[in-house]
Amino acid sequence: MSWKLEIRKVNNGYILKGKFNDTDIVSEVLIENTNETEFNKEETMKKLLCEVKDYFGIYYSKHNKKNLKIEVKDEKENS
Repeated sequence: MSWKLEIRKVNNGYILKGKFNDTDIVSEVLIENTNETEFNKEETMKKLLCEVKDYFGIYYSKHNKKNLKIEVKDEKENS
């Protein structure tokens, strides 16, 4: 079993190209708003990391004691 994942930055997000054995996989993670704010960049990175997680078959399960969680956290909330 072989895996390959390439992530390329483009103007409005990222393009993921992957290969699992002989199957090509292409996914796009785009910033939905053309007015790029810090929030949009963070949400786009969250989407990118979720795509990578899913690509490698890491999914949430209520039966697992531990699950991988990706979130955007505002440091002001901790004050």
